[in-house]
Amino acid sequence: MQLVDFFCDAHAFVVSSREAIERSAPHIYLSALPFAAKDSVIYRTFTPLLTGLIFAEIFGIGCHRKRLALSLTGHRSSVNSVAYSPDGQRIASGSSDGTVRIWDILSGEEMATLLDDKSNPVAFVTFAPDGSSLAAATGANEVLVWNRTASLWMLRRLYGHSNSVRCATFSLNGSFIASASVDKTVRLWRADNGETVAVMAGHTKEVNTVAFTPASDILASGSRDQDIRLWRCATGKLVGHPLSGHAGQILSIVFSPDGTKIASGSDDSEIRIWDARTGQCIEYLFGPSSSIRSIRFSSDGLSLISAAGDRDVRLKNSKGKGNATIILKGHSGAVNSVTFSPDCRYIASASDDRSIRIWDAGNDQATVLPLDMGSSEVSSVAVSADGNFIVSGYRNHEVLLWNTQNGEPSIPSLLGHTGPVESVAISSDGRLIASGSIDRTVRVWDTVTKKTVARPLVGYEEKVRAVAFSPDCTWLASGLDDRTVRIWDVAAAQTSNIGPLRCDGPVLAISFSPDSLLIAAGDTRGRIYVWEMATGQPKRKPFNTSDMCIRSIAFSPCGTCIASGGYDKVGRIWNIRTGKQTLALNGHLNWIRSIAFSPDGQLMVTGADDSTVRLWDARTGTELAILHGHADYVLSVTFTPDGRFIISGSWDSKIRIWDVKMALSKSTEIVCDPVAALVSAPLKNGWLLGKSGELLLWVPEDYRQHLCAPPRTLPSAPRRVVITTTDGLLHQGEVWCSIWCGHHPS
Repeated sequence: MQLVDFFCDAHAFVVSSREAIERSAPHIYLSALPFAAKDSVIYRTFTPLLTGLIFAEIFGIGCHRKRLALSLTGHRSSVNSVAYSPDGQRIASGSSDGTVRIWDILSGEEMATLLDDKSNPVAFVTFAPDGSSLAAATGANEVLVWNRTASLWMLRRLYGHSNSVRCATFSLNGSFIASASVDKTVRLWRADNGETVAVMAGHTKEVNTVAFTPASDILASGSRDQDIRLWRCATGKLVGHPLSGHAGQILSIVFSPDGTKIASGSDDSEIRIWDARTGQCIEYLFGPSSSIRSIRFSSDGLSLISAAGDRDVRLKNSKGKGNATIILKGHSGAVNSVTFSPDCRYIASASDDRSIRIWDAGNDQATVLPLDMGSSEVSSVAVSADGNFIVSGYRNHEVLLWNTQNGEPSIPSLLGHTGPVESVAISSDGRLIASGSIDRTVRVWDTVTKKTVARPLVGYEEKVRAVAFSPDCTWLASGLDDRTVRIWDVAAAQTSNIGPLRCDGPVLAISFSPDSLLIAAGDTRGRIYVWEMATGQPKRKPFNTSDMCIRSIAFSPCGTCIASGGYDKVGRIWNIRTGKQTLALNGHLNWIRSIAFSPDGQLMVTGADDSTVRLWDARTGTELAILHGHADYVLSVTFTPDGRFIISGSWDSKIRIWDVKMALSKSTEIVCDPVAALVSAPLKNGWLLGKSGELLLWVPEDYRQHLCAPPRTLPSAPRRVVITTTDGLLHQGEVWCSIWCGHHPS
């Protein structure tokens, strides 16, 4: 073995598992080593010397953080911006802690702190094209410019803005600096002496970002007013009309290297590509359901990276086609800034988690894996009456069908919505799927042909939050932000003459009674309404619950009760005839997003923002089981028609299937099996914890959503992590050192 190979591999090992090693040194062996690449020098060298080592078998997921090359830590607060020097040897970073730091890219060591002013947060940093200067945008209403002479950095302050500066950048010819400010203006400065060349006013709200064309003749600015404006540098005058279309404030803009395109990112979760000459939007790239905070083109213009509030960095080709997309996971906070190295071999990202990460860009297409079909947050799930397929709705506008036998999605997905899908439903005969979206439409799909069976139900003035079929397949109901429930006649494929049914607040939940004679709705005012379907008249007065917002309702199988869940963290059961609350389900630590009865009415399931699925006795309200596994809000839960399984969908982009019998089991099989007990433990901040909060196992970010263990099922899922031990033993706690072969505790 070459010594250099060993040290290089050791460096990669420490970087990829630094989170575990810094927290607890024994977990170098207990956690970090099991998740190391099986063909790595470290793994092959040390595993033969150990016993009782966790063995992680990985299916359908890339090697743990194999693209993470380096982590830079030292900032005391969010890192807002990161920039490569033109020679690629240094990185500059700006932080809310009021510092500007320079890092050596080879060693990862901090070379210099150019600014350290706690009262002056730094929003943006950028190098001059020749590397001789560095500029920073600050909260002190000024642009700071450091000029480098020998080993010294000489500071110059540019005054003129009357409020915080959000962005500052050099023109490609090095002649100008442009700055964007909360004072609603863009300023153009001479780079050599700091004189103001022009003040560009026109935006109606604060300006967040600016970018020069490669020719340095045009400057683009993006604002909270949702517009992009183009300015001529020579005159400071507006060029053409503003580029409008984003539904949120513009957070980042950049020109393509050839100057023909502009890419813009917004907090409406969209990246738009514009023709720089005509100002027309020529392409939409839908991101996660969080703000797009930073975007950059590669130097060849073929790739685009983006940073978002969902903690991920996304790398994709600029045309947005095919599966050439990589999601780089590892940050534990929102990612604020991304940039390519000059040679495009690496990507640097800056995050709210106070770190800077350097990633291998992986230019070869062979290393690019297809995204999970469920790569976006799951907002709603439904299961067919025969239990053969699941339908899921996603924040990225897609609807997917899944085979429950093998966990495979039906491809292609159902496309057509132009906004996040809020709710999905399946007709009881299994022929139709309905989906409601923020795009203000309801779409109805044929489950066999995967095509829409009628034109989208349009004309709604507000977002569609909920959809439901009546059990007899006669009606399709939708709940809207306009405080109404609308009814659609399924057979006639047209709007019913019943309704609209009116509520006091936006409608987030609807449900039909088992006999299809009643329909109920829950609104944001905490009220539950019940109407007769035959007449559209109220069955009774609304239930005035103590909940400030009803997120989910469900009829009991006997039709005499309604269950509700919402923002007060308590599930409640109501008698429809008397209007009295009969049970309260106490236990969740955060908002209840979804509630459902089992088909026999004996059990109930809830999903909540505390990332848990909970199983309850529907007669007594007793909590029977807490199901851990999701890494984020659980937005939707339901039973399969036979009552054997629970389906849950989460903001963590995963659908999980749970075995009800196993979840209720108190058998010694799970209790005594250390591995089963380990992976059935709650996951918090990346750690599986024991009953007393002790650290059992650290799980890399890449794998946390894919752990398989009872009562989770679907073992043939295409992406999963199966935990076992190498020899049936598990060395934890104070006896961890017995992991070494030949060493046993006395």
